[in-house]
Amino acid sequence: MRKKQRVTEMAEMAEEVLKRQARDRVERSREPFEDALKAVLETKAGRQLEELRDGPHSGERAQEWQKNIRQERIEERHRDQGRAE
Repeated sequence: MRKKQRVTEMAEMAEEVLKRQARDRVERSREPFEDALKAVLETKAGRQLEELRDGPHSGERAQEWQKNIRQERIEERHRDQGRAE
Protein backbone atom coordinates (compact mmCIF):
# COMPACT_ATOMS: atom_id res chain seq x y z
CA MET A 1 0.00 0.00 0.00
CA ARG A 2 1.31 3.45 -0.91
CA LYS A 3 1.64 6.14 1.69
CA LYS A 4 -0.52 9.16 1.03
CA GLN A 5 1.63 11.83 -0.55
CA ARG A 6 1.59 15.20 1.10
CA VAL A 7 0.30 17.94 -1.17
CA THR A 8 2.69 20.86 -1.20
CA GLU A 9 1.59 24.23 -2.48
CA MET A 10 3.98 26.57 -4.24
CA ALA A 11 3.83 29.09 -1.41
CA GLU A 12 4.81 26.45 1.13
CA MET A 13 7.62 25.08 -1.01
CA ALA A 14 9.06 28.55 -1.67
CA GLU A 15 8.82 29.48 2.02
CA GLU A 16 10.68 26.30 3.02
CA VAL A 17 13.49 27.04 0.57
CA LEU A 18 13.80 30.66 1.73
CA LYS A 19 13.98 29.58 5.37
CA ARG A 20 16.55 26.88 4.59
CA GLN A 21 18.73 29.39 2.75
CA ALA A 22 18.44 31.84 5.64
CA ARG A 23 19.35 29.11 8.18
CA ASP A 24 22.40 28.21 6.09
CA ARG A 25 23.44 31.85 6.07
CA VAL A 26 22.99 32.07 9.85
CA GLU A 27 25.28 29.05 10.24
CA ARG A 28 27.97 30.69 8.11
CA SER A 29 27.72 34.29 9.30
CA ARG A 30 26.18 34.02 12.78
CA GLU A 31 23.88 36.92 11.93
CA PRO A 32 20.31 36.95 13.29
CA PHE A 33 17.79 34.89 11.30
CA GLU A 34 15.72 37.94 10.36
CA ASP A 35 18.78 39.67 8.88
CA ALA A 36 19.77 36.51 7.02
CA LEU A 37 16.27 36.13 5.57
CA LYS A 38 16.29 39.76 4.48
CA ALA A 39 19.64 39.22 2.75
CA VAL A 40 18.34 36.09 1.01
CA LEU A 41 15.29 38.00 -0.22
CA GLU A 42 17.58 40.64 -1.73
CA THR A 43 19.21 38.12 -4.07
CA LYS A 44 17.84 37.35 -7.52
CA ALA A 45 16.95 33.79 -6.48
CA GLY A 46 15.34 35.07 -3.28
CA ARG A 47 13.19 37.52 -5.23
CA GLN A 48 12.10 34.73 -7.56
CA LEU A 49 11.17 32.51 -4.63
CA GLU A 50 9.31 35.39 -3.01
CA GLU A 51 7.38 35.87 -6.26
CA LEU A 52 6.47 32.17 -6.31
CA ARG A 53 5.43 32.34 -2.67
CA ASP A 54 3.31 35.46 -3.04
CA GLY A 55 2.37 35.36 -6.73
CA PRO A 56 -0.47 33.90 -8.76
CA HIS A 57 0.89 30.33 -8.54
CA SER A 58 1.18 30.33 -4.75
CA GLY A 59 -1.91 28.17 -4.26
CA GLU A 60 -1.03 25.66 -6.94
CA ARG A 61 0.23 22.25 -6.01
CA ALA A 62 3.99 22.16 -6.53
CA GLN A 63 3.82 18.84 -8.36
CA GLU A 64 1.34 20.20 -10.93
CA TRP A 65 3.31 23.40 -11.38
CA GLN A 66 6.55 21.48 -11.91
CA LYS A 67 4.87 19.18 -14.45
CA ASN A 68 3.55 22.19 -16.37
CA ILE A 69 6.96 23.90 -16.32
CA ARG A 70 8.63 20.76 -17.69
CA GLN A 71 6.16 20.62 -20.56
CA GLU A 72 6.62 24.32 -21.31
CA ARG A 73 10.40 23.87 -21.45
CA ILE A 74 10.10 20.90 -23.81
CA GLU A 75 7.86 22.92 -26.13
CA GLU A 76 10.24 25.88 -25.93
CA ARG A 77 13.23 23.69 -26.90
CA HIS A 78 11.31 22.36 -29.92
CA ARG A 79 10.51 25.92 -31.02
CA ASP A 80 14.14 26.97 -30.56
CA GLN A 81 15.41 23.97 -32.54
CA GLY A 82 13.05 24.85 -35.39
CA ARG A 83 14.47 28.37 -35.53
CA ALA A 84 18.07 27.13 -35.51
CA GLU A 85 17.59 24.98 -38.60
